[in-house]
Formats: sequence, C-alpha cells, structure tokens
Amino acid sequence: MKKILLLSVMVVLVFASTSFAAEKYVLGKSNVALKVDWLYFDDDVFDNVDLSNGIYLGLEGYYGLTPNLYLGMEAGWATASNDKRVNFAGESVKIDVDIFYVPVELNLKYVWEVAPNWLIGFGGGVSYNWFDVDVEVGDRDADSDSWVWGGQVFADINYKMTDQWFIGINGKYQFTEDLEFRIRSEDYETNTNANNWRLGAQVGYMF
Repeated sequence: MKKILLLSVMVVLVFASTSFAAEKYVLGKSNVALKVDWLYFDDDVFDNVDLSNGIYLGLEGYYGLTPNLYLGMEAGWATASNDKRVNFAGESVKIDVDIFYVPVELNLKYVWEVAPNWLIGFGGGVSYNWFDVDVEVGDRDADSDSWVWGGQVFADINYKMTDQWFIGINGKYQFTEDLEFRIRSEDYETNTNANNWRLGAQVGYMF
C-alpha cells in the first residue's frame, strides 16, 4: 500500500514541475465541491452477502499551491445494509449486515485545461477512515468499529459553467488496512478490508 501511495504522489509532483508556466489558476485559487458517488466495497466478504454497494456523500476543498497543483481535504460518509436469508447446512439462516463508513482524506491533485472550460485532474493521498460494521448471522453476531489508515488514487473531469461554478464526474479507488472484528467480546484479526471504488458526480464553486 505504501508503494502505491508513494508512486501516485511522485507522479503528481512530476506533472507539477510544469505548472509554473501557466498564467492563471485553472480551477480557481481555491475551490469546494459537493460529491454524490456510488460506492462499491470490493472485498469478497461483502460481495458474498450482497452488501457491496452504497451511496457516498462527500465534501472536498482544495487550495492552489501553483496554478495547476492543488492541496486539499475531503470528508464524507457512506452507508449500506441488507437483510437476507441463505441456506446454511440445510437450514435457512438470516443474515443482517449494516455498514457506516467515514473517510477523511488529505490529497494532492494536478489539474490541466485540455480545452476551453474543460479540465482533467488526477492525484492521490492518504486517509484515516472510520469503519463500523455490524453482522448478525442467526443467533450469532460480530462487529468492527475502528479507525484504519488508507490511501487513494483518483481522477476527475470538470466543466466550468461560469467563472465561479463547475460540474463534473469523478472516479476513485481507496485501499485500507485490514479490519479487526469483535466476536462475543473477543477481538480477531482478519484479512477483510474496506477497499472500495467510487464513481459519481460533483458540483463546485471556485474562489
């Protein structure tokens, strides 16, 4: 995970070396955006119980270090739940799972104008993520509620509608540490993580 994160930051910094030639900040001196994304947890554990999808709401803010390189933060939350019955050892067993996810990110993003008012950006960063999952299988239950470190790489396309407002689409992959589950007051290390894909849209304002 550290190698992927380091590589993404290095790529951003390499592109940033050309940013001083620009005459203006391509996405404003600073900007904020509201995001609505579809979120997909890609660990097999969540996929096997049909609980891999959720809706993510996020707010991001960036400040221009150079005309093309931005430093910013993003925070948001996502929820997902299911209630289903499966056949286990010849019996019908109820599985009830609820997830609450809060990522807090610090990112670097490089942005350049590819056509009048059309902007492409990409970047990466580190994150600290609150992950709360409650699982009930029949009369047994397990839960995990803790902060885990992570990282992310992302890209977005934006269109400047006016001198202040822009809209766009975004995609992101985030990876995290493995989660620890508590089963009947005992903590157990697992290979389960909160790795996720996000794809959605944003509307923003430039200052």
